[in-house]
Formats: sequence, structure tokens, C-alpha cells
Amino acid sequence: MSKMNNFIILILITFVASTSVSYAEITTWEFRTGSSNYDVENSGYKFGNLLSIDSNNDGTPELTIQAWSDTGCGWNCGSDSELGRGYASTNGSGLLNYNLDSSSGSVTGEEHVIDNQDGDTDMMLFTFTESTALTGIDIGWFSSDSDVSIVAFNTLPTLQGNNWSNIASQSIYSASFSNLGTAPYTLVNEISNVVVEAKYWLIGAYSSIFGDSGNHDNRSDKFKIASITTETTKVIPPDPDVTEVAEPSTIAVFASFGLFLMWRRKKTL
Repeated sequence: MSKMNNFIILILITFVASTSVSYAEITTWEFRTGSSNYDVENSGYKFGNLLSIDSNNDGTPELTIQAWSDTGCGWNCGSDSELGRGYASTNGSGLLNYNLDSSSGSVTGEEHVIDNQDGDTDMMLFTFTESTALTGIDIGWFSSDSDVSIVAFNTLPTLQGNNWSNIASQSIYSASFSNLGTAPYTLVNEISNVVVEAKYWLIGAYSSIFGDSGNHDNRSDKFKIASITTETTKVIPPDPDVTEVAEPSTIAVFASFGLFLMWRRKKTL
């Protein structure tokens, strides 16, 4: 290889080292107890608890999860017009949502699945430390039907005491999907050209408030979420040492000069 070619390669390497590089980080968050990469911690065995995943063990969870439902003040008042915190949990099939109507307020009741039964819609709130795109959902178990609604926010609205209609109006994206079944479901195929990154995501039983799934029964969805897949844009900053030696504009000048020299050499052969 000629010295001139070596010179051009050196310029290209220097240019790459002095320029920011972005890439997509794909993560699968596993919620099934007993799975090899299950890493969910529970803040307490009570309504209003928090599930979290701290994969780096640095004390700052990359993901937290809460259970929400429009059960109002719960089983003891008969009002189902406002959102209230439930109890979030997991089992061998995935995430669970005990809403405030669960067996007279007990977190040991049978109504532990994410559903839209009895006039209530259960959803799980996923909070990430940075904006990320939701690209897949894996339903670990379902009964009757598995229509799912998802909602994204840049800024989290006040959920307590609010209603789903008001929440939907503050979202940057919402959609519903029919019959996800129990196999990993790739949302990118459905979202098509829409690319959404957000720090806050609601995933739950189907509600027409968040979009028509096209083939659904508004009160027959019961499932557990086994895992979700996300894609986050990461940026590798330029090497400061390389940048100090040669800024991109300087490198471009040298590259142009090198190409000119190569052209002149061919002309003289």
C-alpha cells in the first residue's frame, strides 16, 4: 500500500474519532419470576408500591413500574371515575395489576391480571431514566382476548384523581393493537414510520380512548406482560484529545488536499 493511501486512511480514522457517533441500544426488560435475567425489585407489599430494575447496581433504577386503574377510591365507595394507584407485582407469567377493587382492597385477591373488566381499565406505568422507544411487547399469559393500548408522554401528567380521557389528551403518542397473543409482538411493524421516544409509557388493557385497535371487545381483555423491548438512541462523544489535534474542518482540508495529490499522481503516470 502506498504512503498516500496510508495518509488517507489516517485522515479517515482521525475524522471518525473526532466526530460524535450514534447507535441504537436494544434492551429486553424481563418481568417473569424465575427467568434467567429477572432483576425486578419490589418496594413493598402494599397498594401504591413500586417495581424497579437497577441493572447497573448503582442505586439509580433504569426502569420503574407502577400499577394504575380507573377504580376511583376503590371497593369501599363504588366510584369508578378517577385514577388510583394499584399494587404492581410479578409471577411466572409476568406483570400483575391488583387494582383498588381487588377483593375488598386485598392484594391477595384473584383480580390480579391487567384487564378491562367491570368497567375498569388497568394500565402499567413504565418510567425510564432517559427517552426510549417501545418496540416490542411479549404477553406471557392471556384469557379471552389480548388487545393492548399504549400511551407515551414526554412529561408525566398527574395521574392520581385524573381520568383516562384527560391523560390521552396530554400524550405525544397513543395507539391500540389487537390480539397480541402470547408470542413476542413487534410494535415497529404496526407503528410503521412513526418513531417515538419518551421517558414515560403506559401499557395496559384496551381502551378506545387511546385508539381503535380495529378488532376488539372493549371488556374482554385479560393478560400479563412477560417483557417489553425498547430501543434507545445512544451517542458516543468525540475523543477530546483527537479533537484538540484536528478539528473536522481541518481534517476535511487535509483530506481534500490528499485526494488532489492522488489525482495529480495518476495524471503524471
